[in-house]
Amino acid sequence: MSTKIYPIPLWGRAGERAPGKAWPGLAALCALAIWAAPAQATDPLAFKGQTIGAPITAIALDPRFECRRVSTPTADQVCTLRPKEQETIAGVAVTSLYYFYDRARLTGIVIGLPEKDFQAVAQALEAKYGPAQASQEQIRNLKGERFENRTLTWRQGPAKLQAQRYAGQLDRSLIRLSDEAAAERIRQRRAQGPGQDL
Repeated sequence: MSTKIYPIPLWGRAGERAPGKAWPGLAALCALAIWAAPAQATDPLAFKGQTIGAPITAIALDPRFECRRVSTPTADQVCTLRPKEQETIAGVAVTSLYYFYDRARLTGIVIGLPEKDFQAVAQALEAKYGPAQASQEQIRNLKGERFENRTLTWRQGPAKLQAQRYAGQLDRSLIRLSDEAAAERIRQRRAQGPGQDL
């Protein structure tokens, strides 16, 4: 006993061809696939093209920066702007800029800027990366006055970008790009000791 297989045509009835006529269900199926596909961020989280994991080369070879050895939970080298050098974010002059590296790979960037420019930078970040997860907390100054500290967060894989309105002082904001897994990864490696880390 043989089994016959009847293909399902993409047009009309079986054996009938209607050139130029699309299968009605095909358009609906394509539309459903596009609608159901998860939205992907088109731009990776970065600053001036530097993404998490980027090699130190581009910054270390830039004469505006100086790099030095450190021992922090997320880095063994840090690069900063030399005195009198300047950088901007969304057209705003930064007050400080640090690139952190572990084994010559970028683990984080910390950018300081005036609080008065926070809103403009936050809007530029949302325009580039889409809506952020927002959180608020109440803080007080030495006079007991209350202020609402706003933090915006974006995530892509291990990379996290945070924009914090008040960072230590009421006139200072902070933008931080970080590798969320870096601290634990480095802690485990350092715990092995140099003799085992081969």
